[in-house]
Amino acid sequence: MKGTECRVLEVLIANQGQVVPKKELFTQVWGDRIVSDNSLTQCIAQLRLALGDNGKEQKYIKTIPSRGYMLFENVVQLAEPEQQKLPEVAVCAPEEATVAATSRDAEEHHYHQQLKALLALFFAVVFLFQTAQAVNRWTFGWNVPLDRWITETQDERTFRFLDNPASKTLYHYFRDESAHLEGTPVTDLLISTGVSNYYLSCVYRCKSTGDQEVRNFTFDLQENFYLMGGMVRDVCQ
Repeated sequence: MKGTECRVLEVLIANQGQVVPKKELFTQVWGDRIVSDNSLTQCIAQLRLALGDNGKEQKYIKTIPSRGYMLFENVVQLAEPEQQKLPEVAVCAPEEATVAATSRDAEEHHYHQQLKALLALFFAVVFLFQTAQAVNRWTFGWNVPLDRWITETQDERTFRFLDNPASKTLYHYFRDESAHLEGTPVTDLLISTGVSNYYLSCVYRCKSTGDQEVRNFTFDLQENFYLMGGMVRDVCQ
């Protein structure tokens, strides 16, 4: 695990059984540095993966909505380096609309308007990456074809991905091999690639507010697909 993830785990262990506010985690781990909420969310997702946990089961680390995170008591213990103790076995802790036709039409219209705005934002970001790549192409030659997008729909979920081997491989993983998106509110997943990174964007309806939201991710091209799927599932809810 990275240094930031270790520091987050240390804070949770020091306060195990208690809710640690997000603000306190930002202060103790990042200090005066300005970071986004996604930095903390991805750290928690990495810790859960290392502990054999996930955002759905929350066996060891529980998310307390609008407050912070809590590590269940006596499930994780820091090992002394010189004693080289094996990690202790974790003990699992259990975790614990009808509307009129006119209202439904209004909600669907609002949903489509939000979706259009979110997609416009995503494509604007992708356009910036593609513009930089286009400048590099023009430096070496002319008549290079522009990237082409492919749209596929499966079980009322829409996938949009670049027509290149890397994007297609990740798309087929999510469609055929992964169960990460099953039961999630993700309606759209966009996949693109750069010179050395994957760029993912998930569009979903937030369970707590009902609003349409979008989350963006950047992964190394060599990143493990299972880890990528786990992060998308944990964050896009």
